[in-house]
Amino acid sequence: MKNVYFVQVGFAFDKSVYLPYATGTIAAYCKSIPEITEEYAFPEIIFRRDSVENIVEAMDNPYIAAFSTYVWNVEFNKALAAAVKKKYPGCIIIFGGHSVSERMEFLDEEYIDILTLGEGEETTAALLLALKNGEKLSDCCGIAFRDNDGNKILTPDRCPGSVENYPSPYLSGIFDSIIEKNPDLMFDTIIETNRGCPYNCAYCDWSNHKKLRLFPMEKVKGELKWLSEHKIEYCFCADANFGMFDRDEEIADYLVELNSKTGFPKVFRPCYEKNSAERVFRISKKLNSRGLDKGATMAYQTLCDDALKNINRKNLTMEHFSSLLSEYTKANIPTYSELILGLPGETAESFCKGLCKLLRAGQHNSISVYYCELLPNAPMCKPEYMEKFRIEPMKVSFNHIHSASGKKDGIPEYSYLVRSTSSLSRDGWVYANLFSICLQCFHSLGLLRFFAIYCYRALGIDYYDFYTKLLDFCLKDNGLVGSLFRDIKQKLDGSLEGEWNHSNPVFGNVTWFFEEGLFLEMLYNFDEFKKLADGFLNRFNIDGKIYEELKKFQFNAVKKPFESEKRFECGYGFLEYFHESADSKNSQPEKRKTTYIFKAKEKYEDWPRFAKEIVWYGRRKGATLYTNDISMIEAVSE
Repeated sequence: MKNVYFVQVGFAFDKSVYLPYATGTIAAYCKSIPEITEEYAFPEIIFRRDSVENIVEAMDNPYIAAFSTYVWNVEFNKALAAAVKKKYPGCIIIFGGHSVSERMEFLDEEYIDILTLGEGEETTAALLLALKNGEKLSDCCGIAFRDNDGNKILTPDRCPGSVENYPSPYLSGIFDSIIEKNPDLMFDTIIETNRGCPYNCAYCDWSNHKKLRLFPMEKVKGELKWLSEHKIEYCFCADANFGMFDRDEEIADYLVELNSKTGFPKVFRPCYEKNSAERVFRISKKLNSRGLDKGATMAYQTLCDDALKNINRKNLTMEHFSSLLSEYTKANIPTYSELILGLPGETAESFCKGLCKLLRAGQHNSISVYYCELLPNAPMCKPEYMEKFRIEPMKVSFNHIHSASGKKDGIPEYSYLVRSTSSLSRDGWVYANLFSICLQCFHSLGLLRFFAIYCYRALGIDYYDFYTKLLDFCLKDNGLVGSLFRDIKQKLDGSLEGEWNHSNPVFGNVTWFFEEGLFLEMLYNFDEFKKLADGFLNRFNIDGKIYEELKKFQFNAVKKPFESEKRFECGYGFLEYFHESADSKNSQPEKRKTTYIFKAKEKYEDWPRFAKEIVWYGRRKGATLYTNDISMIEAVSE
């Protein structure tokens, strides 16, 4: 029997790691074909990022080593593949996955023999059969290789097949031994209920094919039941558009049923379909009834019309967006929005003002900003596209947030990010980053959210002006906040190492997004933060009495460790005022003496656990503020 080793390594998040779903699906498919299992044996999938030497030493005469390749493991895969080839020169090295493109760059490495492109199940099986039967590789669709003269050969695309008969890696036992042999790990999982995407967003490599195919409902429910029985806490749904189909509500119902019976899975994280608002709302409401979803995604990516045109995307109107937010708020369902910085057509000003448009529409709970990354199979990565929009890429060390494990093996991974375009200068990119970090820290995470809303509604100060002034103030501050912001600016200005994160052992052995690190540092140094806030807010000439009362409400609303209950009096009905769904101008909170009681659902006795569960896990749910969950609040008015 010839040994076929599948390799899919990833980073560990604290003590959790993903089961190798991509290679698991391919292994399950190949093992379902008798002609393949007569010839090949499939040892356990290599999924832990161990040392290269240890992995090679544990291999037993590999005939094939097949690597699932994406941005977080490209360099590790190359190092391991080279080591395998050195020890076993006859081993056939295959690279597949999202980082493998038709440009065939990986074939520049002499130790890599064959590439598989697109979906892996049928292509890998066909390749194994071709090798078994001595057939010409040129007759195998969906691969690339070098011929005897060293020329790169790209075979025709393989049309995506039906997924109805694809076996499940969970139900076929592919992962059983991995779980049994690693009792020290918590396993996160991925499932698909469908495959494909009808859209063609230029920045995305989610699907190479527009054809949408549904996995059988029996398989989907079987896999979810497997997760529940194996006490899997976290499940990422790899559908590009969950909620697109009527049956997705049935899947949500089944998840709620499983969670009600066993408590697992605890989190089901989908990427929602943006044009099925009513169905997505119903699904989100069901999942949130059991705490299964971190919140509903209301992604925009950009609010710049030129950028939208350039990336082939359409968005909901702001009016529709605002009305949807109102419905989610009434149902006590958290929502979050996402933007991408660096899309062609976007300017620094349009990006910053786009963030503030979301605030004006009522998105106060959570906004996340991501770097625009050049993914090998995305339309944006094509040379003609990059030339058209004068995209300047930069290669930086892969910034694996919430993980400290990537540096241990000395093999850095890299990302290719958009540093500038014809519409966005390098300096503009840095400024837009700083603005978004400031807004996310002080507004989305909540440190000054209520002051910003009050200034907008009562004083007519636009969010853009508020946060522009706040960023300038922070950069000039002579204390902790100023030093933190200047450090961030220096990293963004000159560093190509990709160390764009914050770390402090006080908050655990993980790295944080800049805005998360700032938030935690200001909680830890809360008295200094309050002095900073006073120094900044005094410029707005807020009436003295309401200013002091609003400070009391704002600072008590922010969660901190080591507290279980807060009780205080305010002279105004702030809770109702800040829970209004629309940002109506020229409005004032009702003058009414009110006793507020904020009750923590859990008292955190240490900073690392608080940081992990409230900031990392809870950010999108708005967990950093008591006021985002009305079940934690009592308000008694006189």
